[in-house]
Amino acid sequence: MQADDETTGGSERVYGVLRQEILHLTLSPGTRLDEAALTARFSVSRTPVREALIRLAAEGLVHHAKGQGARVSALELSNLRAFFEALDLLQRAVTRLAALRRTEAQMAAIAAHADAFDRAAHARDATAANDANFALHRAIAEAAQSDILAQSYDRCMSDGLRLAFLCYSDRTGLDDPLRRHLDQTMADHHAMTEAIRNRDAEAAEAVAGAHVDLFSRRMHTALMTTDAVRPVSLAQGAAPAV
Repeated sequence: MQADDETTGGSERVYGVLRQEILHLTLSPGTRLDEAALTARFSVSRTPVREALIRLAAEGLVHHAKGQGARVSALELSNLRAFFEALDLLQRAVTRLAALRRTEAQMAAIAAHADAFDRAAHARDATAANDANFALHRAIAEAAQSDILAQSYDRCMSDGLRLAFLCYSDRTGLDDPLRRHLDQTMADHHAMTEAIRNRDAEAAEAVAGAHVDLFSRRMHTALMTTDAVRPVSLAQGAAPAV
């Protein structure tokens, strides 16, 4: 197992797979992350597994409870107000700074991710749309060139991506509202992209704030259905170990 740790970057591999599964809700909130099971699954020693879990805990995606080991962090629906307040402030800030500081290469990356979201949205591919949305906003944060803001924003977006899997998918059965939501999301993305391209900080910040409001409204619509909240309503001890 040690050879695998060294040749394939065991810790990085375990981290990448688990992070993706947590963000995509493949691993539900509250799922116990058993070290022995993970070492067997990834064919690595315990050291890379522990390193990966420490990294995920630093991002707020995993938590360690005394005597209970590691679990996928809960999505506290009671904290939605605080979440959206933080997201609003951070998204306004990074988008404004991106308009003032972006490079041509960063601008090209932002535009490419916006186009990728469009393709996924038209194909009604919820997974690809969420991934493209995350990549777009991360690219905007990178263009802001403020490490501390970007780190805070990235952590907020990690929770946001898990929530987005509730409101971007069609599990609620609200086809027309979802279609309108995606159309407006694409419009917002292109408005942000153009504002950043034109170095219009005021317009960039305004669209960023409106974009958070759009996400908030869709989130509350999704929460009105039982099926939508099922993935985040698992009790801490109810989920299976992985």
